[in-house]
Amino acid sequence: MKMKTLPSVTVLSAILMAGAAWAQAPGARWDAIYQGGAKVPVNPSTLVLEATANLPSGAALDIGMGNGRNAVYLARKGWKVTGIDVSREAIKQAQAAAAKVGATLEANVARFEDIPPARAKYDLILCMYVSSVATKNAAKIIDMLKPGGVLVVEGPHLDARPMPGQEGYKTNELLRSFGRLRVLRYEDKTMQAEWATNADGRSPTVRLVAVKEK
Repeated sequence: MKMKTLPSVTVLSAILMAGAAWAQAPGARWDAIYQGGAKVPVNPSTLVLEATANLPSGAALDIGMGNGRNAVYLARKGWKVTGIDVSREAIKQAQAAAAKVGATLEANVARFEDIPPARAKYDLILCMYVSSVATKNAAKIIDMLKPGGVLVVEGPHLDARPMPGQEGYKTNELLRSFGRLRVLRYEDKTMQAEWATNADGRSPTVRLVAVKEK
C-alpha cells in the first residue's frame, strides 16, 4: 500500500487552531482539532500495517480511533472492528470514511474507562496516541485480549512536546505497564511521528507490539 505522508506542520496547525478549546473537556478539545480544517493523519499507521500484516482477521478494538484511519483499514481486511473515541467529530468522520469504502465497523463516542470490561474478547487492541489511557488501564486492556491477542501502542515520549492533553510515556513505562505480555517489538527513539508538534516532523516516540501468551 502506498503511504501518503502529510507534512507535520499541518498537524501542528490543527493543534494550534484548537485555541481556547484546550480548557474544555477532552472531547471538545479533539472536536476542535478534527473540525479545524487543517489536515491530520488519514492513512493507516505504519506500525499498524506492519504489526498486523501476518495476523489472521478477528475481533479488534481501536481505543482512541480518531477519524478511523486504522479501523477502516482493518475492517476492509476482514476484521470485526469496534472503535471508541471521546470526540464526536472524530467518530462522525470515521463513520463517513467507512461508508465511503463500504466497510463495516462499530464506532462509539466513549471513554475507555467507561466501557464495561470484557474478558478475552479481542484478538487485537490498538492504543495509538492515547498516552495515559493505555498505561492507566493496562490491566483492563490485558484482560480484554484473547490468549494470542496482540496489543499495538504508539505515542510520544515524555521528552517530546506532547499535544495538550497527552502526558507522554516515560522511559520503559510501557514495558512495565504491560509486563504480563510478551514483547514482540519495542522502540523508544526519535523518529518521524504521525502526530508530531515539531516543524520537521521528528519527535521522541515510543512503540510497543506485544502478545498475550496462550
